[in-house]
Amino acid sequence: MTEIRGTDPNILQRNASDPMASVWVSASAGADKTKVLSDRVLRLMLSGTEPHRILCLTFTKAAAAEMANRVNERLGHWATMEDRELQDDLFKLAGTAPSVDETRRARRLFASVLDAPGGMKIQTIHAFCQSLLRRFPLEAGLAPHFEIMDDRTAAETMADVQEEVLAFARNGRDDDLADALSVVTGQVREGAFGEVMGELARERGRLKRMLIRHGGAARMRDAVYAALGVPNGQSEDDILRKALSDDAFDRDGLMRGLAALEAGTKTDQDRVPALAQFLEKTGIEDRLAVFSDYRGVFFTAAGEPRAKLITKKAAENHPMGADALEAECARLIEIDRLRKAAALAGATSALIRIGNAMLDRYAAKKALHARLDYDDLILTSLQLLQQQAGIAGWVLFKLDEGLDHILIDEAQDTNPEQWEVVRILAEEFFAGAGQHDEKPRTIFAVGDAKQSIYSFQRADPEKFTQMRAYFRERAREIEAEWREVPMNISFRSTDAVLGTVDRVFAGMIAKQGVGDDGADVSHSPFRVGQAGRIELWPAVEPQERAAEDPWTPPTRIVRLEDPEIRLARVIAGRIRHAIDTREELTSRGRPVRAGDFMILVRRRTAFVDEVVKAL
Repeated sequence: MTEIRGTDPNILQRNASDPMASVWVSASAGADKTKVLSDRVLRLMLSGTEPHRILCLTFTKAAAAEMANRVNERLGHWATMEDRELQDDLFKLAGTAPSVDETRRARRLFASVLDAPGGMKIQTIHAFCQSLLRRFPLEAGLAPHFEIMDDRTAAETMADVQEEVLAFARNGRDDDLADALSVVTGQVREGAFGEVMGELARERGRLKRMLIRHGGAARMRDAVYAALGVPNGQSEDDILRKALSDDAFDRDGLMRGLAALEAGTKTDQDRVPALAQFLEKTGIEDRLAVFSDYRGVFFTAAGEPRAKLITKKAAENHPMGADALEAECARLIEIDRLRKAAALAGATSALIRIGNAMLDRYAAKKALHARLDYDDLILTSLQLLQQQAGIAGWVLFKLDEGLDHILIDEAQDTNPEQWEVVRILAEEFFAGAGQHDEKPRTIFAVGDAKQSIYSFQRADPEKFTQMRAYFRERAREIEAEWREVPMNISFRSTDAVLGTVDRVFAGMIAKQGVGDDGADVSHSPFRVGQAGRIELWPAVEPQERAAEDPWTPPTRIVRLEDPEIRLARVIAGRIRHAIDTREELTSRGRPVRAGDFMILVRRRTAFVDEVVKAL
């Protein structure tokens, strides 16, 4: 394994784009990842790889189009450049003088890409899975004419399914579903039920994967109870009734505790009636009726265990009674935990029942119209590739006789199922050391955990680290070249901005979940020596409304400006002042103009309109 570090971006980019090595790149924002990807694709083709044997998976269609345009534009230039100009460009790309064969190949690559079967495979993973299923629909168990549902169609279909399932549960035709609906509606307030059902619909892909992993709804419910440490199917009431049975508590010990309280101070004696009343009861139903008062002996009104169950002197005089009270308090704490866990398990199981019914009906509607949603593309492709009896190998071979190189963009936003697709596709790359010595098959990934869109499509930045370790080990097993290239050089910002970011995340707590494997967050500016300044302004607080007599007649208009309006005016005033005083723009050596300002916001709210008005 080789870890490449340095400050020269050209050297880092050339090491990352080397076609003879598998490379894992951790690149910060502004490091020009797209250039590294396109450079690697170009160098792979220059080394003799056929265009259709390269698969580049990007995160969005826009990113795929941007990369394809870059590659095609450069290949087009190579086809028409003068020899000297072409040789210079190839030298900048690889860092070595090109051979005659490489120069000739560079001129022919544009035509090779145009003639490649199906064109170059620069696409999103969903597009790749769609093309895979189009070629092998029968092997995947699909209708050959299947259609892809967009997000809007999928949401509308799911909304219809939700209404149908709830109506089916309300009319009593399915007792289990009706019970599940009763449990859920009993746990949420009236206005929140729609939110819960909406969230269940939005997370249908995640629920489906969990159901598949556990082998169905029944086993998934069993797993919920097991994870929470609750006997399968037991309710909150079941646990409490069992806890109040004759053999569940130490009656003799509590009698000693009662005697200890009776001999204590007034504080101790105030708890005697509730404890005595409980001990007088002989049946579970009677104990249930007084349990709330009995619980008050051991818990505060806020539901917390009492700091002292008995005063110090009384405990010293009756140590066995004090110990019994402490033991009973510990038992009640455990009962509380089990009851809460049972309530959570029951509510979760009810949601699983409803969700499974929704998924079944949703699947039936999709099957009726031969439709797939985006989650289906990934899961069905994964199932196809995981099939036994050599089918997966045959499918991979039929993919234009196989793939030689896989490139993954924005790898930190790849979810576990997508990573599994990539892992299976790349499995043959590391099958043997002697098969591809002269022309190795490689995997390349570039990403940055700091930029992960958490929870979007189940993005899991930790998987980025895990898969790096997996492929590193596979490369080590066959003694293949493996490189890890951290690219912290930013072409986008100056030292003032980058330095501020680094200092903000310098602390141990701040960098958790941001730095790679707990490493320090560090950026190196490419624009060395350029000016920059960070100003932190105080927050604009809402204006206080003066108190008035409630009977004052509304004869005057009182205007209170929102903080957004006042902040917009402050920004506009700051820009106006900079222009009027001819503040120098150091990077240009001239006074600032209106066109030199850019205002960035986290989201387009009404504040944007106020800024435009103020400007």
